[in-house]
Amino acid sequence: MGFPDRETVERVRREYPAGTRVELVRMDDAQAPPIGTQGTVEGVDDTASIMVRWDNGSHLHVVYGVDACRKLADDREVTVEELLRRYFPSGTAFYFMTPSGYVGLTAKDAEKILAGKMKPKGHPGNPEFAMEIEVQELLEFRCKEADVQERQGVVRAFVY
Repeated sequence: MGFPDRETVERVRREYPAGTRVELVRMDDAQAPPIGTQGTVEGVDDTASIMVRWDNGSHLHVVYGVDACRKLADDREVTVEELLRRYFPSGTAFYFMTPSGYVGLTAKDAEKILAGKMKPKGHPGNPEFAMEIEVQELLEFRCKEADVQERQGVVRAFVY
C-alpha cells in the first residue's frame, strides 16, 4: 500500500481537526488500546494517519487505510470532573470560565480537587477577589465536548 495523495491528507485533516473526540473501532497492533477506547485527535500527519491521545494514555496513531476510528458526536456534554480525570495525568493546566468565575488549575490542583483535598477558587478576572467554590459544584459544571480546547498542555473551556 502506498502513501495517500495530498488531497486525501487534506480531506482527513478537515474531517478530524485537533480536538475532535474519537472512538477506536479497529487497530492491528499488539499494543493497541481496547476497541471502544476514546481519545482526542492531536492532528493528522503527512500519511493521513490520525494522531490520537487515547484516554488510557496511549498515543498510537490510527493508520490510514489499516486502522479505524469513528468521530463522537460534537454535542456530547462532559463535566469538569471528566475533563480533569482525562487530562490531569499528563501535567495539563486548566482554565475554566464558570458561573462562579474564572478558575485556573495546575495538574497538581486538579489531583487535589479530585481527591477532595482542596477547594477551588473562582474570581471575576482578578485573583485578588477569589472566593472558594464547593468542590462538587465545580466538578458538576459541564460543557459541550466540541467547546473544549486543548493545546500545548492547556485545557480551556467555558462551562455552565
